[in-house]
Amino acid sequence: MRFSPGSFPLRLGLAFVLAWVAGPGRAAEKTHRDFRAEAAAAYGKKDYAAALAATAAALALRPDSPRYLYNLAAMHALLGARDEALRALGRLAALGVYLPAETDKDFASLQGEAEFRRLVQQLQAHREPKGTADVVGELPGRTGILEGLAFRPRTGDLFLGDVHHRCIWRRDRDGQVHRFSAEDEELFGCFALAIDEARNTLWAVTTATPEMAGYTAEMKGTTGVAEFNLATSELRRVVFLPGDGRDHFLGDLLLLEDGSVIATDSRAPVLWRLPAGAEEWIKVAESPAFASLQGVAAWRRDLVVTDYSNGLFAVDPVRGSVRPLAAPPGTTLLGVDGLVALPDSLVAIQNGVVPQRVLRLTLDPAAETITSVQVLAAGLPHLTDLALITLVNELPTFIAGSGWDLFDPAKAKTPPAHTVRIFQLPPSAPIP
Repeated sequence: MRFSPGSFPLRLGLAFVLAWVAGPGRAAEKTHRDFRAEAAAAYGKKDYAAALAATAAALALRPDSPRYLYNLAAMHALLGARDEALRALGRLAALGVYLPAETDKDFASLQGEAEFRRLVQQLQAHREPKGTADVVGELPGRTGILEGLAFRPRTGDLFLGDVHHRCIWRRDRDGQVHRFSAEDEELFGCFALAIDEARNTLWAVTTATPEMAGYTAEMKGTTGVAEFNLATSELRRVVFLPGDGRDHFLGDLLLLEDGSVIATDSRAPVLWRLPAGAEEWIKVAESPAFASLQGVAAWRRDLVVTDYSNGLFAVDPVRGSVRPLAAPPGTTLLGVDGLVALPDSLVAIQNGVVPQRVLRLTLDPAAETITSVQVLAAGLPHLTDLALITLVNELPTFIAGSGWDLFDPAKAKTPPAHTVRIFQLPPSAPIP
């Protein structure tokens, strides 16, 4: 999910990003988002010295942020600080992502510099194809936004959640696509899915969002999970989060062995649990460090959650304690969305950077830190507009061309017809 507060893509122009500000920090001390707001205001007034100071303060709190490094370099360039601007661009280039410095007027003072041209070439090289991922399925002519997917080994069916059409599709082992869920007023945009074969259940996150058909402002904040009979597709119930005056937005979920459901709330933001058979949600964890929770996976005794703005966190599901998982030097884990656990590592979808990437993350035995970040796939044909990830026959499998990037409700009520592709990492994907 890539559209909740804190989840916009990286800067395509300094004015664009500085103009966008997330909600106010919930902690007493200033957050990097607060400093970003100060930088936005200063940049708008052409007070580049103040914008530089605020950006540097934001970067001190989020040293792995490509956005802040880029903006820092731009402010230095505007102020005539050549060496500092090039140094910041060098740190940005080391993160393996691309940002369009070569076309940005804020870098006009550096255009004739050989070192600037070298760094631009290094940034551009990051868009070249890396790694391997195979297209294992194509769904042409889709007019929805496909976000979540779940695989049923017993039948070979693949289920896909459609945000725009407010439904779930079933793709059988022969590649034929059928509508699984019937039209129902209780069902909103369908996001993450999970199959509980033992209980004959398909779970789906269902959330009201402007990208879905029939959305009205009164629906804002309505979010929960829908429970379907896996065999008959009957909608058994929808368990919504309670109205408590806060904005809520569930996007991803994780099914535990005991039948309970863990869900990430990107707006509150809170990690929730719905015990098996229960009708009320229980708060697992809430922290001032959370900004925009996205993916979730079980790792050893912990839960690992992704935060689009703040990286990854490990959560003790019993005590609710939260600890950050720092990225290794020279890497960034901002803009990470979907997450799935393998026996020896985690695989993540990072759709908040350019190019969008699939990463393998290894943790230390105590799950206190991330020891390595490896790009498994990036820059490959059609490997864009990535959505959530699951395991199909024990291999990480994910959606590309989901439809988010194509939909402009100001121009049309429905996304244009497009081909959704299902990618899978091969068994030979190297382990660092």
